[in-house]
Amino acid sequence: MKVWLNDSLVNSSAAGLLEDNWPEGFGVFETIKTVNGTPYALNRHMRRALDAGARVNVEIPKEDRVRVAIESLLKEVPHPIGRLRLLFKQDGTFIATHDPYVELIHHLDLCTYSVRVDIKGVPSKTFPYVSRLSILEEAKSHGCDEAIVLNSQHEVTEGAVSNLIFYSEGRWTTPPIVQGVLPGVMRGLVVENLPVKVRRIDTNDLSHVQAAIVISSLKIAIPVRSIDGRVLPDIQISEMFAQEIREMAIRTSVG
Repeated sequence: MKVWLNDSLVNSSAAGLLEDNWPEGFGVFETIKTVNGTPYALNRHMRRALDAGARVNVEIPKEDRVRVAIESLLKEVPHPIGRLRLLFKQDGTFIATHDPYVELIHHLDLCTYSVRVDIKGVPSKTFPYVSRLSILEEAKSHGCDEAIVLNSQHEVTEGAVSNLIFYSEGRWTTPPIVQGVLPGVMRGLVVENLPVKVRRIDTNDLSHVQAAIVISSLKIAIPVRSIDGRVLPDIQISEMFAQEIREMAIRTSVG
């Protein structure tokens, strides 16, 4: 399989990638959904990468260089639905990969993660990504599809690899970034374009949640079936709103 390394396409073996196309070392990354060769919300992903790079001292290549890489890679390695990953290493290495992505079609079960996770300041999307993937694996070991990560103040933050929105008392809400929430690209689009309010959510609030949706750049929006084994009563509401989010994502983020 071909990947992009610095300024050219190479065989993946030449890029020194590990399992699931992760590189060694430290750096900033972005994961972007592609549909028929078009990346979703590329401008927003690039801005977030630049912001993260400035916070963690990783230099991000100029945008024209990144766009040339993306165009060449998607043409060489096409997928009807793909996972484009941009990897910016601290040593200056730039890698881009494009793998097939299988859409999730079932409603998701969530479970709260037992270990409190605190992140000071605005979280950055960096690798190694082991800590987040291990949270996801623990959730799956308990029969769940995604976790609900809490901070030391018993506040809801996000999923292991997703943002979360919750419905109760007739309104949709999502936790604020200051609670330790990654500023997700899809989260930003949802808050800006749809009736979703940002407010503090704690563990006590979870028992009153009537519906919920997992959102991310890859998943876009998937309804939640249950939280910690409690089946949510208003799944139809989440189904309808998830469809609205998907339509908004196409309308606002392609290009």
